[in-house]
Amino acid sequence: MALKYGIKTMNSINAVFKSYMKEVERDILKADKALRDKAAQAVVNEVKGMLNSPTGDVPKKITGNLLKGVAKKNQRYSSIVGFKAPAHHAALVEFGGDVVRGGRKVGERRPHPFLKPAFEHTKTEVIKILSESRT
Repeated sequence: MALKYGIKTMNSINAVFKSYMKEVERDILKADKALRDKAAQAVVNEVKGMLNSPTGDVPKKITGNLLKGVAKKNQRYSSIVGFKAPAHHAALVEFGGDVVRGGRKVGERRPHPFLKPAFEHTKTEVIKILSESRT
């Protein structure tokens, strides 16, 4: 026995299904966002810990701008850990480079990597946090 549905009925079934799928997707994104935020915060904490470490290779804190500038940004499908104002010099500290004043090279700064080691140090913790959604 074949079931016959009118176009209105099919459209309303499709609308309900689409609404349900959007709700499910929203719930998944919320859960993933919370886990991404937790993972990004773990990396931020590690970077700040490395900057506060008295024995690290990172230059001693003078103004605290590098420490103040550590930040995370959550996007729809990803989270970013990096630097914001007032840590405009973070790349210079991490990678080293020429020190330029008035358009002239006045010296060189040795690299003092702290961001990459922090990422490497927290890699297993981040993977563990992000895999919580799959269990």
